[in-house]
Amino acid sequence: MADAKSDAVYIDTFFARQPIFDKKKEPRGYALLYRHSSDATTAHFEDKDIATLTVIANAIMNMPKEEKARKKLFITFTEEPLLRKIPLALPVETTVIAVNESISKNREVLKTLMELKADDYQIALNDYSGAPESEVLLKLADIVFVDVLDGDGERIQNLVDAVKPHQCVLAAKRVEDLTHFSLARELGFTLFQGFFFEKPEIVPGRKLSSNQISRLMLFRALEKENPEFDELASIIEADVSISYRLLALINSAAFSLSRKVESIKQALVLLGLKQVKSWLWLIFLSDITPEEKTSELPYLSTIRGKFLERAAMNHDRMAPKPDSLYLLGLFSLLEALLDIPFEEIAENLPLDEKIIDALSGKDNELSAWLDMAKLFERGDWDNIDEIIETLQLDPMTVANSYAEALTWAKSIQEESARIE
Repeated sequence: MADAKSDAVYIDTFFARQPIFDKKKEPRGYALLYRHSSDATTAHFEDKDIATLTVIANAIMNMPKEEKARKKLFITFTEEPLLRKIPLALPVETTVIAVNESISKNREVLKTLMELKADDYQIALNDYSGAPESEVLLKLADIVFVDVLDGDGERIQNLVDAVKPHQCVLAAKRVEDLTHFSLARELGFTLFQGFFFEKPEIVPGRKLSSNQISRLMLFRALEKENPEFDELASIIEADVSISYRLLALINSAAFSLSRKVESIKQALVLLGLKQVKSWLWLIFLSDITPEEKTSELPYLSTIRGKFLERAAMNHDRMAPKPDSLYLLGLFSLLEALLDIPFEEIAENLPLDEKIIDALSGKDNELSAWLDMAKLFERGDWDNIDEIIETLQLDPMTVANSYAEALTWAKSIQEESARIE
């Protein structure tokens, strides 16, 4: 691991994307977190610039097409990339240049920011603390992020009052639960970044609906060791909505088949059970999600599942099984999706006991993999180094697996939306 950390590409290839929500909990953009170092002795900066741009470009490419027009990537730039005007290599319509208060001391950087703003780039001020020297950045900023994790209403209100004369959009950062979300919304924030959307709001007495249970029970047949295509086809065909969407997806350009698929059984035979199942999991997860929940949850679930599956497959790991890791990631947010205790959900899940235990928070051979996915999403690079080493994985391969998961999730989401 020591050698890997000194590698410039490794430093900047690790990246994660965190959603930024509006008041309705709908995603309006993504904060792109990437590994970087301000220590010039760590790597040649020219190499780091190239690596950073590669990561950013990949993240933009992996944003679903319909999101590109209305959603932005918030990318934090340090002084050197700004002086080199690296942001100009990125599309103005999808890029928000985020900066920290410390750059206010550098006149050349401020001049560059003014030029970028004149070119219609939006500027976001990160972690505004109310420091007097940051006043010059408030005059430039379109969006101001305030950390609300401590829940100190008086402190946050003072910062809000300081920002108001500049007519910036207020964004709350590190919104980790619904208490933070409610407080920030009451104080006038309109954007919210954090993992409050993952936190379940357990509703006493809420039960799985008959439709939700029937969808989950279908996987008892799908997860048999040697399922019969005839049996599976008859079960899927009994649900007209899923049958239609499955055939429409398979006949789309995403699968590039030489002939049209005319039946569910034919689809299972031609594509193989594994590929069909991956899509069915996504459809079912979306279908059982209550309407008031953010659409980000099913999407994040699929990224988690595919990330863990690809990480295992790219390392030729047969234990744990890649299929099991896919389901582990996919179902890791079910409690937040349904607002029902996981113990009740587990009763209706046809999953291996080890997966259930890991999803229940028990420590076993799968739990470290799930922890890795969560750390990656949060950009917790220090702790992810340790867990990757514990799992005896290659850092670059893990980073590439995450990029593959984003690409896969994007293609599935786009095709699913197209045929709705």
